[in-house]
Amino acid sequence: MISSVYKLRSRWFRNEFIYPFILTFAMAGFLPNLAHALSIEPQLHEKVTVQGKLVTLADLFDHAGLNGHTPLFRSPDPGTTGNISVQRIISAAQKHGLNIARRPRFSMVTISRSSRVIELDVLKDIIHDRLAENSSATDEKSKLIITIRNKTKDLHLDAKLQGEVALASLDWSSRSRRFTARFSVPGNEPIILKGTALLMVQVGVAKSNITRGTTLNRNDLELKLVRSSGRRSQRYSSINEMIGLSTKRTLQAGKPININDLEAPRLIHKNQLVTILLKAPGLIIRAEGKALADASKGEAVKVLNTQSKRIIHATAQAPGLVSVSLKQSFGSGS
Repeated sequence: MISSVYKLRSRWFRNEFIYPFILTFAMAGFLPNLAHALSIEPQLHEKVTVQGKLVTLADLFDHAGLNGHTPLFRSPDPGTTGNISVQRIISAAQKHGLNIARRPRFSMVTISRSSRVIELDVLKDIIHDRLAENSSATDEKSKLIITIRNKTKDLHLDAKLQGEVALASLDWSSRSRRFTARFSVPGNEPIILKGTALLMVQVGVAKSNITRGTTLNRNDLELKLVRSSGRRSQRYSSINEMIGLSTKRTLQAGKPININDLEAPRLIHKNQLVTILLKAPGLIIRAEGKALADASKGEAVKVLNTQSKRIIHATAQAPGLVSVSLKQSFGSGS
């Protein structure tokens, strides 16, 4: 019984004297700090960087108080910067209970919005790879050139969007060479890119103007990427293919060289005096003749026998040399 009475008195003593005493001292230290905190004047920032779509009191001010989460303005687009007058900001802040006694010395606040940058070149590479996969026209001597028409700079998305950028669809016309690509990003509107995809082919061109009848060497030629015209098989794509050939017409610098622009070098020229050679077992006969046309190695050419004044059919063998077979005679008619 005595023990129970003692416990009741102890509890009463703690509740009536000890706890109030402790609370009084605690409040004596807390209340001045709280009063000091409430008396700190908000400080406006001259430059602010935000992530979201809205600019809040806490973004603009230090010590914005309990209403710091309150939105005041819309943010600029991701990756861009905008300016708001100090007067407009203070007016909006005061409407939400923020007391601002002293104005800052600056008159404008610069607000920038951070972003996730999507490089345009990366998207172009994705389009290029998809088209190259579906095209049999590309090889080591050709190249697809992707040009974006509706965008010129890297894209800026909301900084909070971290999902993968994926090519959702790609429509391409082989006739017009135009495409429309649609990229998806989780949480963001689709990215639509429009442009052209040109197939460029490697062709041989002359470094400078070359006159007709010139035998080409490596220093005369170079390779150049040009837009495919569907005539690739009629053009040279290797310098080695053209070395040693002769021009049938004047070549213009930088213009693609077509197959029919070149020919084997002329060994025989019209009106040239040539040696006519007949070879047979145990027999070699030579005579003089006059070529009646140009001819390359292995080509047939008519030759006038200067002794008999008869025309024979010969074959060009070397510069100034033609040959005839046993079936032909030096004196046969044309």
